[in-house]
Amino acid sequence: MLLEKTLFILLVLFFAYFLKRFSVFKEEDSGTLINYVIYFALPSAVLQNLRFTEINRDTLVIPLIAWFSIITALFMAFFVGRLLSLDEKSFKAFLLVSTFGNTAFMGYPFVFVFEGKEGLKYAIIYDQLGSFLLVITLGLFIAIGRMSLKELITFPPFIALIFSLLFHGKHFPNFLEYSINVVSLSLIPVILFSLGLRLDFGSISYDIKPVLFSLLIKMVMTPIILLVLLKALDLKGLPYRVALMETAMPPMVFAGVLALKYELNYKLAFSSITLGIILSFLTVPFFLKFLN
Repeated sequence: MLLEKTLFILLVLFFAYFLKRFSVFKEEDSGTLINYVIYFALPSAVLQNLRFTEINRDTLVIPLIAWFSIITALFMAFFVGRLLSLDEKSFKAFLLVSTFGNTAFMGYPFVFVFEGKEGLKYAIIYDQLGSFLLVITLGLFIAIGRMSLKELITFPPFIALIFSLLFHGKHFPNFLEYSINVVSLSLIPVILFSLGLRLDFGSISYDIKPVLFSLLIKMVMTPIILLVLLKALDLKGLPYRVALMETAMPPMVFAGVLALKYELNYKLAFSSITLGIILSFLTVPFFLKFLN
């Protein structure tokens, strides 16, 4: 299953890339697809998943771990990014890919393969109540360079989050449920296709230094810090294995979406996302060996 998911990512990326090479699509077409994601597909996915996520006292620790991991990574990325003397657009992209993990598309398959359906429940909580909440607030703040209440409250995924909380556990009419489900299924393919249209292999070479540092922070240093903390507090078991696994995920695909949307250094972002996916097959199993 994990291999199939990975091959799917590569298939869509390279299919879009070659269609661009043969002039079927243009690089600028990715902007339209990004708007589709932000204004339609992602809000549908939020409504589809968050309304029925079970929250209890035992699982509240999971989003706390997510917030701790994200803030820890952000502090490290800020200082490393300044030491690298990155320009402003590259610095913001560096912060995004160093801070936010691909806890949904890569995280869900990883967790399901290693921990089954029970583990997947904790992965959804980590992603929706932990990672997602911060990416639409802190991530948006990083992308636009300032705190904008208007940007936040008019950001479609944030509106969908509010509706998900208001209608938690509630079912919509059948036709609406069906529509939300179908639209949410388009989220990942459209994101990957839009990024594939922006694919430029030349970017990996001149961006390799910040790319490697972003992956070191996101996929090595942050999970190490969390692992040490969990060991020190003697916290083990399924919820904490899932939290560690999600923390070790490669950079979030949506970080690339934000980089494209707000005209940051998307080449740096995409290079980190792509290389991170490949390396995750080595790093994630490695960390799990130390927390049983």
